[in-house]
Amino acid sequence: MDSKQLETLALDTMRRADMLALATTGAEPYPHVRALFNLRDDRRFPSLAEYQRDKGLSVYLGTNTSSVKARQSAAEPWVSVYFMIPAEFTGLCLSGRAVVDAGAKAALWVEGWEMYYPKGPTDPDYTVLRVDPVRARGWHASGAFDVEL
Repeated sequence: MDSKQLETLALDTMRRADMLALATTGAEPYPHVRALFNLRDDRRFPSLAEYQRDKGLSVYLGTNTSSVKARQSAAEPWVSVYFMIPAEFTGLCLSGRAVVDAGAKAALWVEGWEMYYPKGPTDPDYTVLRVDPVRARGWHASGAFDVEL
């Protein structure tokens, strides 16, 4: 699989996966994995997906500033994000460094998230993490792949 095919497959998987899993590490000798909304899911979040359309393979995650994942990624920024479409035997793991992207907070705000962040997109407990991947691994009908980006 060449780089253009990988990018096409990755962006398609990111666009169609319902959820994603984020893996971070902490003081324990094992990773912490949790499910998050896939903000690139263009059926569920069309305006957010549009914002990310020109962002390459970067992954945006909305979370609480006070969350374990935010603390862990601040202390150890190397994380992995896994997208999957089980019915198609398609999985994509993107690994890279997570950084806080304060400039994306308003653009990635979803009406209704006031239940999590009462002050809206300016809530100090609302954070957007951006993962800029350096490696892509996964499986697709065409086979396994493992590529440094």
